Amino acid sequence: MSTQTFVVPAHIAELRGTAPRHMYVTLWILLGIGVLAFLWLLFTNPQALWLSYLGDFIFFTGIAQACVVWSAVTRGCNARWARPLQRIAEGMAAPLILSAVLFIPLLFEHRVLYTWWDHPVKLPWLNHTWLLTRDIGIFVFLAWLSWYFFLVSTRADRRNDYEALTAKGSADAKRAQRQLSRLWVLLAFCFCYLYGVLGMDLNVSLYIGWYNYIYPWFFFISSWYAGCAMMELLAVLWRRRFGLKEIIDAGVLHDTGLIAFAFAIFWGYQFWAQYMALWYANRQDDIHILIRLSQQHPWVTLSWVTLTLAFFLPFGFGLSRSYKRRPATLAYIACLSLGGMWLQQNLMVDVSVWQHGFPPLISSAFLSCGFAGAYGLCYLWAMKRVPLFPVRDPVMHEALVWHPVRH
Repeated sequence: MSTQTFVVPAHIAELRGTAPRHMYVTLWILLGIGVLAFLWLLFTNPQALWLSYLGDFIFFTGIAQACVVWSAVTRGCNARWARPLQRIAEGMAAPLILSAVLFIPLLFEHRVLYTWWDHPVKLPWLNHTWLLTRDIGIFVFLAWLSWYFFLVSTRADRRNDYEALTAKGSADAKRAQRQLSRLWVLLAFCFCYLYGVLGMDLNVSLYIGWYNYIYPWFFFISSWYAGCAMMELLAVLWRRRFGLKEIIDAGVLHDTGLIAFAFAIFWGYQFWAQYMALWYANRQDDIHILIRLSQQHPWVTLSWVTLTLAFFLPFGFGLSRSYKRRPATLAYIACLSLGGMWLQQNLMVDVSVWQHGFPPLISSAFLSCGFAGAYGLCYLWAMKRVPLFPVRDPVMHEALVWHPVRH
């Protein structure tokens, strides 16, 4: 029986995902701004409030879910380089519990969001009870599955399982690895399929005359792309917070940037495919929303801004290898992508319902402060309760010992 013990540097093993005091103060201030904006809009412009709330909810919840799936997918692909970032990604499971709660107010504002709600004839898919039950069920299920994935992944570290540090490993750690080998497949599949359903329910179904059977792909890829961009930003922030240049090194940043770069291209393809498929199929009844986005002001201008922020600029900067290896430029690219995806998620909600000129993007920006504060506090709450790195994961040990950039 092998008694060889993995040697993990003490300064790594003892690290917790703590943030400086000013970060907590900033997040609480952002939360306060969001709450005040919510109360102000509730009494002055309820339609702008709930459209902005839905757009921001989709954006932030999609990011949190995609980050957890990012950890699951890189684990399933046995990506050694990604091991230092997996715990950072898995911590996003905590905000998903909050997201299931934050979806509840939307259940009571269905007539504001769905203008067809009192229409006498509806398809079975849009039956009132089935629609609302389906969506809240999806958010609760994904939150539970993501949190369970987080608990299984952190089990050995939370229990300070010393035997897990040996080459043989502990029975509990081996059982956790077997569970994770199944959970990552389930989590990835559920994300793709169920987010496609949410895309139809929370975007396409807002306008009763819009039918788009390839939109589910675009919806979940948008959330996935935003999650990849967030992973770029988190990698840079945690690296800077603790001075982790030896662990989250230029090679890790580069690989993280490559994933986001690849899905920026795929998102751009999906963006164009919405027009291409309907144009060549001559589906004139299904293209009303897309005509509004591409030909009517101010929607056409905002669409080009979205495309520039989410595709043209990240693609141009992402072509440079050196930009993806530098923390400052990688964070800049990530912020461009996140800004574009925030605008896209809000536009796809507003374009179906808003009929009063310029969409309520300023309201959305103030509400975004509240979402950012709440989700950020939940994330930090989870991160400070577990080691920042999966120190009892054998592959983490391999990632520290071997890396193509170092050898």
